[in-house]
Amino acid sequence: MLILIILAFLVIAYLDAPKLWQKKYWRELAVMGIVWSLGLALSLALALNLPVPSPAKLLARVFGPVTEWLLRLIG
Repeated sequence: MLILIILAFLVIAYLDAPKLWQKKYWRELAVMGIVWSLGLALSLALALNLPVPSPAKLLARVFGPVTEWLLRLIG
């Protein structure tokens, strides 16, 4: 399973990265590399049954105070 995940990510990089490199889209290439790396790390962690933190907790922590503030404004 791990080999298939790595191969899939390598195919994605092989298909997308050279086009960005040739057109000199450096920022897009950097963002693609970051997102690609995070996606690969998350995929490998899930395949290895490692504990992955829930993004819902982070979103609740960030947007919870904003939601409470907006509710106080409206109500």
